[in-house]
Amino acid sequence: MPFLKAELHCHVKLFSRRAFRPAQLQRRLNRARQLGLNVLAVTEHVDVPDFWEVCKHLESLCTSASGSLNWKGLTVLTGAEVSVSEGGDILLIGSLEAIKELEGRLGRLSPWNSPSFKRLLDASEDLGFLRIGAHPCRPNKELWKMGTLLKRLDALEINAGELSEAGWVQHQAKQLNLPVLAGSDAHHWLQIGRVFNLLPFSAGFTVADIKEALAQKKITWQKAVFLPFVKSLFLKIQK
Repeated sequence: MPFLKAELHCHVKLFSRRAFRPAQLQRRLNRARQLGLNVLAVTEHVDVPDFWEVCKHLESLCTSASGSLNWKGLTVLTGAEVSVSEGGDILLIGSLEAIKELEGRLGRLSPWNSPSFKRLLDASEDLGFLRIGAHPCRPNKELWKMGTLLKRLDALEINAGELSEAGWVQHQAKQLNLPVLAGSDAHHWLQIGRVFNLLPFSAGFTVADIKEALAQKKITWQKAVFLPFVKSLFLKIQK
């Protein structure tokens, strides 16, 4: 069966408070292609001040066809990481128009304006997002406190920074009848592709197709070989 290698959790900025530089995005796109990835989801924190500048530059670099972005053969998915007031983060992968509509419903999101988990779920329900519970075991951001509301997500994340907790995440996902997806949570370009997903497509897919493949349990994930110094860098940035 043909498949595409997909990184579904990638940031553009190393540090949220520093200004976005276009070279940061270019470096990540280059790295994804260098690693042989077919799909890269750009999921910057929606509450960084220059979030829309990042999105605008991404659009300027890519070609667009049938509602998806493409950069030199790399399918680029747009998205955002949204923090909720209870403590926790949700990845929303979908169109930029959907993210704009979400902001229209919730207001401009910031560290001082984070929606509750339920409010985010309600506001995003009909916008076609792939909704993933990011790094569910991270201290102070554990998602388990959300209880059965987690069932409204499309998947829980096996995060590259929490691989020792992968078994527990899979256990919890099974209890909730949810699939899992993997994400590197890359803040540095060298962190891209530490884990990746195998999507059962040859080309020409949509976010809705990913959701359907998840429901049919056709998506698997793998851990890539990761150099020790890159692992140290990853752990340092996450602290």
